[in-house]
Amino acid sequence: MKRTYPNALFLACVIMGLVALGQTAAAEEPAEKPAAEIPRRWVLIACGLPGDDAHRTRLTEACRQLIAGAEATLGARPEQIRVLAGDETMRQELADDVASVGICTKETMPSTLAELGQLANQEDGCWVILLGHANLYGLESKFNVSGPDFHQGEFAQWAEAITCQEQVFWLTMPVSGFWLKPLAADSRVILSATQADLEYTGTEMPYALASHLAGAGDHYPLEDVDQDGTLSLLDLYLGVNLEVDAVFKTLDRLQTEHALLEDNGDGRGKEVQLPYLPVIAEPAEETPADDEEAGNEDDPEAPEDEPASEEEPQPEEATPTNPFGVRPTVTTRLESNMDGYRAQRIRLRSSL
Repeated sequence: MKRTYPNALFLACVIMGLVALGQTAAAEEPAEKPAAEIPRRWVLIACGLPGDDAHRTRLTEACRQLIAGAEATLGARPEQIRVLAGDETMRQELADDVASVGICTKETMPSTLAELGQLANQEDGCWVILLGHANLYGLESKFNVSGPDFHQGEFAQWAEAITCQEQVFWLTMPVSGFWLKPLAADSRVILSATQADLEYTGTEMPYALASHLAGAGDHYPLEDVDQDGTLSLLDLYLGVNLEVDAVFKTLDRLQTEHALLEDNGDGRGKEVQLPYLPVIAEPAEETPADDEEAGNEDDPEAPEDEPASEEEPQPEEATPTNPFGVRPTVTTRLESNMDGYRAQRIRLRSSL
């Protein structure tokens, strides 16, 4: 009978070697994938014509906050920030705040976008922020700048120069909802102050965005609004809308701007912020008690009225410490085909 011990011994050695190799590979494999790094970001802040001294002052301060926020919150270096001011007075006032500042015109806008398109690598990010005034002419929403104005179709054509993986466009002016469709692309997040409707009143979004990007607004801080453990572009958008909601409630005015977020490429946009906005419950209707009281007067066994006591505020009511209502708990999970999904995955530099 043949002996097979050498072959069995060889086979056992091979098996033991493979097991040891597998254990070594498993030990070298990280427990979890490291978090994605914040990309190098290029930022363009473009302001249209201010119109008057009051708006010039307010828009200039907003630009200063946006510059500071681009560095602190987005991680952009000073040399990666471009500013196009509304007029020469604004340009001079902002000259000490940023290295590169020009005047926003129909000529400088496409040239600056082209410059950023050349500077930004594929793995970089590019944020473009427009603030100022716009008017509707037919279906053309024209951004008011020094010299000839330009509309959404022209801007979308110029924006084709931006091809990096992270593209964010903030359109904070009136009638900006008309810009979503021509600008929409699979790699872009577009945030407009208004719907594609007759929302042409001056907007509060640019000032809310400026304050939140710089760290905190008058009513809300920059925070993890969606409670997913990170600070993202979606949180910034939601925080800006919470601030706008608070501003209109403070002024006791009907809200004249309804922001949209578009990041799934269909060009329609959605009010992603609606489930997160605080609500104040309508007071319950009081039932007439006259008949009941009249009946109790003739009934000697009717219970005596209990002394009135202070009622605790209901959770859905506004209180002195929460004057804008209660923010609902949102449990909806965003799917990859939903507006807000891409924005939720764009991380900001600030940590929680």
